[in-house]
Amino acid sequence: MNTALSLDNSGGLRYSPIVPPTLLTYLLKGFIPVAISGPFGDFLFQQVQTPEAEVWYSNYLLVKDSRINSISKLPKLELQFGLNNTFTYHGKGLGDRELHDGSFNLLYVPSVDNQLHLQAGRIYTTFDIHLSPKLLSKLAEYFPVLGTFLDKIAKGEAALLCPLNQVTTIEMTRIVDEILKNRYMGTVREFYTVTKVMELLIVVLEKISNEPIIDRIFFRKEEIEKIYTAKDELLKNLDKPVSLLILSRKVGLNMHKLKSGFQQFYGSSVLIYRLHARMKEAKRLLNDTDDQVDNIGYATGYANSQHFSKAYKKYYGHTPAQQRKTNGQK
Repeated sequence: MNTALSLDNSGGLRYSPIVPPTLLTYLLKGFIPVAISGPFGDFLFQQVQTPEAEVWYSNYLLVKDSRINSISKLPKLELQFGLNNTFTYHGKGLGDRELHDGSFNLLYVPSVDNQLHLQAGRIYTTFDIHLSPKLLSKLAEYFPVLGTFLDKIAKGEAALLCPLNQVTTIEMTRIVDEILKNRYMGTVREFYTVTKVMELLIVVLEKISNEPIIDRIFFRKEEIEKIYTAKDELLKNLDKPVSLLILSRKVGLNMHKLKSGFQQFYGSSVLIYRLHARMKEAKRLLNDTDDQVDNIGYATGYANSQHFSKAYKKYYGHTPAQQRKTNGQK
């Protein structure tokens, strides 16, 4: 890590290779971890480095509200995804900005000098790819949207590619998940990571070029929190039927706000978001456990194995049994 971190009331923070017990479940195979722990909470940063890019997966768990200061004299060109909760930044060059759960942007700063505000009792997660201007320049011919952004980088000016953060699509989420769960080793692992980084970058640039978000529906802070709570409720109850009316009442948000909130922050309806989460969890259980296919279907909300197998094949293009076979399991 070349970025110095500090808290307003605690001074400089020290990195350690020891992963805090509170964040062990976030540890990834093949990533290099460094952590920070103290009375304020725990941070875990995990990195994979390739010749083309650095991949970072970062988790923050605070026990009290904190403001984290980040300082680095080196430039940073970063494709940044918010995976969980809202990050509130104030930084030199880019001013005040937020990165919501389910959004992304591409940014450049000639040096890092910002403050990150985090609240107690929450897990904050980002997925970031540190890129080089040279790599982006290779793509500028095909994506003119990069032109002004690269001009600012050449002048040493801070820049955001998009005035508004963009919505992370299901396809982007899939690629991010594949990078995080890379099962290969050695040179094949590096090749796979580079390939997926380029795939993700192209998907991002195609989305921004063809379907950019240029306007947003305004949500109050308390409404955003309720949308996050609704998302958490869905993820905690994948095995249970869902009623949008009951869900909206449970979180204290009307149906219209709930639907438009999911569309804005996650780029899909509530039900499509839930389907994606169910399929993602089913695939994880098939790959990482020895549970029977029937039980995995029940755990992800399907009444019988036939319905589960049909839904899984429609989503992934192959059956759960074929997924097991591909993963080397019987």
